[in-house]
Amino acid sequence: MKNKLLKFILLLLILITGALVYLLFSNEEASASYIINPDNTLSITISGTDISKCTIAISDTDEISEDIIFETYDQNKRYELNDNENYILIKDRKGNIIPIETEETVSLSVNKDYLPLYPIDECIVIDYTCTSIGSNNLIITSDTDAVEITDNQIYTLSKGIANITIESNSKKETFTIEVTDLYTRPNADSDSKPILKELLITDPEEAAKLDEVLRIKIEEAGFGTRAGVVAAARFLALEFPYKIAYFSEGGRLDPVSSVQSDGEGRYYHYGLFLSEDKFDDLGPSLFGRATWGEFFDEDDNNDHSMDEIYLTGGLAVSDIGTHLYLSKRPNGLDCSGHVSWCYYNGGFDFGDLGAGGPGSHGMSELGELVYITDELLQSDRIKAGDLVGFVGHIGIVIGVDEEHIWISDNLITGLKNTCYERTTQSFEELAEEPFEYFILMDSEYKEDGNYTAMWEE
Repeated sequence: MKNKLLKFILLLLILITGALVYLLFSNEEASASYIINPDNTLSITISGTDISKCTIAISDTDEISEDIIFETYDQNKRYELNDNENYILIKDRKGNIIPIETEETVSLSVNKDYLPLYPIDECIVIDYTCTSIGSNNLIITSDTDAVEITDNQIYTLSKGIANITIESNSKKETFTIEVTDLYTRPNADSDSKPILKELLITDPEEAAKLDEVLRIKIEEAGFGTRAGVVAAARFLALEFPYKIAYFSEGGRLDPVSSVQSDGEGRYYHYGLFLSEDKFDDLGPSLFGRATWGEFFDEDDNNDHSMDEIYLTGGLAVSDIGTHLYLSKRPNGLDCSGHVSWCYYNGGFDFGDLGAGGPGSHGMSELGELVYITDELLQSDRIKAGDLVGFVGHIGIVIGVDEEHIWISDNLITGLKNTCYERTTQSFEELAEEPFEYFILMDSEYKEDGNYTAMWEE
């Protein structure tokens, strides 16, 4: 009888102890904490509960859903983080969420490989990586109103330099965006552009930045490919905000006499001929040195009242090369100088060629010369980067779509862009002098690169 009583009392004590333990843990106040390891993983510590019954998930949201997969908690495991907002979700043995303080940025990095200059009305997507525990509380600000920042994008508004700061909790990164009026987003309305007739850039560093923008655009398209040449042509025709004046060469490179003409800043210059450091590679010249837009020689009385007339065709052919011609026209490019510049900057050096024509030495010999017909214009043979011309004149195709062909060429009124319909009638009516043939350049390009038939507005 005594043994039965003792067994009963012992069983009762066990039940009471179990009940007490149950009550103790049912009212437990579990907690969790973490530390960030040098490799940006997390070590998580849970206390106040039976850790063997806890589960854990690292999620990009703090809202519990069926899509979130929980795994058994391992106190020795280092938990990986995503490049995003990471929320630590921990369940105890009853499935209750264990609270944990999460509002810390683990790392913040910004890709600072931006262009040295941006045009007005450009949208720049900020390329950054932010790893945080909980909300990253990302704040992006600018120290100037030259830009506006919305939804992690920078909108350029006016010329100026903007220092951009990205902050997330205790982390901070800064970089600079410079906005310029030296180039624009692509604009085919060349008639609205003024002819460049002044020294445009006085700071050689600014000129170097503009050249670097051009270089990057060409490299992205593919230096030494069709797309690279097209990128150079489109930059000068569509993005540079001035028309380069027509300036007939005062003489080409002459290997015999070593006379170099800077009358055009011809094809042997990389970049825009806008800074005087481009003079460094010039030998003896015929008419002195001048950047694009500058006049070689001034009238004695500095009378420029007739400049606009001379610039739009008021000089006779017989005046070319004379003192009057040089004093009334700013430095620029003739037709072949323009095309040669596009090729040289795009990765091709065909030499100092003139336009030529069928049967004569010049650019017309570079590719396959095909005379213009409605059949050719309606075909898919013509691509941006091909040439177009008549005897003594040359231009370059800068865009094609199903109904139109865009051509950039330089004649007496300055560098222009003309949109032709795919008919011989359009070519006869719109050209200052009707083009006679295209020069298809597939044999010269070999590779298309990152070619696009039309530019992005």
